Amino acid sequence: MYQKSDIEILVATMNQSNFDFLEAMFLFSDFSQFNILIVNQTDENKFLVSDNEKIKVFNVFEKGLSKSRNLALQNATKDLLIFTDDDIVFKQNFETNILDSFNTHTNFDGFRFQFLNRKGNLAKKYPTAFQSKLSQFEILNTSSVELVFKNNSLKRVAIKFDENFGLGTNFYMGEEAIFVSDVIKSGLKVGFVPEQILSHSQVTTGHKTAISKIYFAQSAVFYRIFGKMYLFWIALKLIFDLKQSKINFTEVVHLFKQAQKGKKAYVNATKL
Repeated sequence: MYQKSDIEILVATMNQSNFDFLEAMFLFSDFSQFNILIVNQTDENKFLVSDNEKIKVFNVFEKGLSKSRNLALQNATKDLLIFTDDDIVFKQNFETNILDSFNTHTNFDGFRFQFLNRKGNLAKKYPTAFQSKLSQFEILNTSSVELVFKNNSLKRVAIKFDENFGLGTNFYMGEEAIFVSDVIKSGLKVGFVPEQILSHSQVTTGHKTAISKIYFAQSAVFYRIFGKMYLFWIALKLIFDLKQSKINFTEVVHLFKQAQKGKKAYVNATKL
């Protein structure tokens, strides 16, 4: 049976020199009671130093969110790993939902949970019941802050975040969807639990970015996951965005061309 001491929280952050951000993340609990591993992307003039044995800090000078996630994975030592950022707030007793899920469904390697938006509502349209398998749409809709995995399972299949994707790269989004897709393709069992573990008050990167840049990056994500079927997913996205009035018909040709440019840029960037 997993216990609270088996959880390790992997935090990606930047330019921190004190632990005020942890105070904000743990409004409803004492962060010093948790195992926390922090990757702080910074420079020589702004180090974060911990004197608490439960809080490990890695100050690094490289940029890129996926690089931070991978460094955290490489150095994590506890059994259950929570991926998160520095701008979330954990719910009270969030660990109970996590422990109950893994102790009840012992044959699963990881779970996707729910999170709340700034208004206290569910941040997305989630399934209403436990899911033993994630659909392709759910994989694509995954955020890193929803994910908890067994450390040994990830080490067994040697899965890492693709460092071509994520904030700090040309393809600033989709690293979590690629990660989950790779994990499932490797044979690990990932389910969905309709329980909230945190709230996230910030607008997501996708909502802050020009639609043409979204199509550029999203196409690379689709190609990385689906290969030649990426065009089907681009077409599906265009139809969905039209129906949701996120785009209009006059933009379709331009956005399709941007998608093709994104796929080509990814292929060129990953040539040996």
